[in-house]
Amino acid sequence: MTTWTYHIPVATQRVGQTVKATLNAWLVPQRIRGALRMKQHISVNGHQVPTSYVFQTGDVLALQFDAADFRTSTSNYQPNGQHTVPIIFENDDIVVVSKPAGMKMHPHAPNETDTLLNYLAADFSARHCMSAGMPARPYMVHRIDRETSGAVIVAKNPVVVPLLNRQMVDKQIQRTYLAWVHGTLTDSAGMMTTPIGVDPLNPRKRLINGLAAQAAKTHWTKIHTVYQNTLLRLQLDTGRMHQIRVHLASIGHPIVGDSLYGPVAPVTRMMLHAATISVPLPFDGGTRQVSGPLPTDFPRQLKTI
Repeated sequence: MTTWTYHIPVATQRVGQTVKATLNAWLVPQRIRGALRMKQHISVNGHQVPTSYVFQTGDVLALQFDAADFRTSTSNYQPNGQHTVPIIFENDDIVVVSKPAGMKMHPHAPNETDTLLNYLAADFSARHCMSAGMPARPYMVHRIDRETSGAVIVAKNPVVVPLLNRQMVDKQIQRTYLAWVHGTLTDSAGMMTTPIGVDPLNPRKRLINGLAAQAAKTHWTKIHTVYQNTLLRLQLDTGRMHQIRVHLASIGHPIVGDSLYGPVAPVTRMMLHAATISVPLPFDGGTRQVSGPLPTDFPRQLKTI
């Protein structure tokens, strides 16, 4: 049976805390906590302990996760070594990669292999990457649009996926974007809060107050204006499909090059870039802020379109 084993030195802030409380603080789902308990896959300093055990200074916690503990335990993306995706941060559990504009995140059909996860599957295999005692495989945590470039988190095992998913929901993972938009914004900063739903005329698109609309919140800050285009820094409080694109178009400032929500423009790509991700690393690994270099096709100064 496939197993992933962690040996975690107990951090100072966990001393005096029970195993149960610590697993909960790490956002380990209740179902998986129950599996660890029932299978007696929890030990401290080499000895099995109940979840009521109280950590002491110098303790080392060991957790063993089985494939059966996870709804999606396998990663079956076909390796494709034709492209290398730049890795801007890596540890035993995750990579943060810089996705180029125009690259899909994951395949939609079994015969598709030209996606970020296919390329990472080949990269992990070629480098013989290991994660928690097993060969690393790519697992999707979140996604950005095909037309968007920038930082994306990819897990290397199924153990950390639900933890990172919870961090996304709880807004512990912060994402900062840059976007060139049409027009000049008079204010220096603002917030867009209109709900976003499905466009009834085109299910590929999203619409302000569309079908099954959900709450959405996007913060923006103006960096500078060049001719009739403005560079914005944006942060998301929610993660709705096409959220930044729809919100900006709704206030009359669509993203330059946005083929779905903006005017036709002679540019080679949509000018939206995921610049920075701040992620709390699993199991008290500290918070890491990761930024990659601006791609060459995302200009610092954008002239008149």
